[in-house]
Amino acid sequence: MTKSASQQHLRALIGLLAAAALLTGCAQSEPSASPMPSATSSEAATGSPATGTPPTEEQTAWAGDVCSSTSTLKTDVQGLVSTVAAGGDDVSARLNTQMETIKDSAAALAATIKAVPRGSEDDPEVSAVRQSSDNLGSAISDLEASVASVEGATGTGLVVALGSVAGDAGASLTALASTVTAIGAAAADGTSTVGQAFDAAPECSSLTR
Repeated sequence: MTKSASQQHLRALIGLLAAAALLTGCAQSEPSASPMPSATSSEAATGSPATGTPPTEEQTAWAGDVCSSTSTLKTDVQGLVSTVAAGGDDVSARLNTQMETIKDSAAALAATIKAVPRGSEDDPEVSAVRQSSDNLGSAISDLEASVASVEGATGTGLVVALGSVAGDAGASLTALASTVTAIGAAAADGTSTVGQAFDAAPECSSLTR
């Protein structure tokens, strides 16, 4: 196989990795269809109305902010995957720019989750969402390292580096899907005040329904 053919083969592999990364993020974060569309998600999951203390406006607003930040980060990581697939002479610069956006979004999500309203700190659903966010932080760090490896790379080395970025982006989307799953599980927990907050927040509907 000639050098040119080898690079074409590797570029095709990058395209497949990028597509797989996007599909992974979409499939794992797609909420399951509710068998009872007229009921709230907590009622559909438990078969009974919510029994916990209703959330305050502050708790519902916090839940909405968590969901908005989660959706924003997902979009940003998917944007980086698209940049990898597009390639180009300035791909390193564009990846670095997108990575900065991702880091800002990830930091915003982490800060929002930590800023849980007073009185909600011991809610078990908060712990689950927080744990998923901690795992996501590690995946984002790995992605940042992969993006850094693209700078200065050429030829086959560049193609391999881009493949690593695509793979780590897929891992980040998988980790983010765990956060979406934790939010969905919380929204289905009618005994949890925070769970009811996630269920009530309009910003969470695309993640929990």
